[in-house]
Amino acid sequence: MLTELRCTFLEEMGQQLSDGFADRLRAWIEEAMAEGRLQAWLAELDGRVIGSAAVNPYPHMPSASYPNGKGWYLLNVYVKPPYRLAGVGAGLLAAIGSAAREQGVDALTLHATVSARRLYERCGFKPATDAMSMSLGTL
Repeated sequence: MLTELRCTFLEEMGQQLSDGFADRLRAWIEEAMAEGRLQAWLAELDGRVIGSAAVNPYPHMPSASYPNGKGWYLLNVYVKPPYRLAGVGAGLLAAIGSAAREQGVDALTLHATVSARRLYERCGFKPATDAMSMSLGTL
């Protein structure tokens, strides 16, 4: 289910997925979950999955912002279109926040789509201006 929802999410973001991508993704998810590099939550309604969210736990050198040295990168918060704007995303974020506090996580970080910014802000996320990235793919 996580593979299906992730592929749908990526395609909605305009990505064209190559042949075999779903199989590679499924294998990655299975391995990452078994090793604790990925944790996931599903939202269900009447026994059907209608949304999901996942985190990549990461160690962080302790600091004032990371006293426990633990962070979670939140990714792939996805709710199927008919169930959007009904509190499903907020429910997933609440569950993740609760689990993070129970496990002593210092911070949740994410990259938000424009359409999801308001949801994250309502749930307590603040914009950050210091993040940068560099693609290491083919130059």
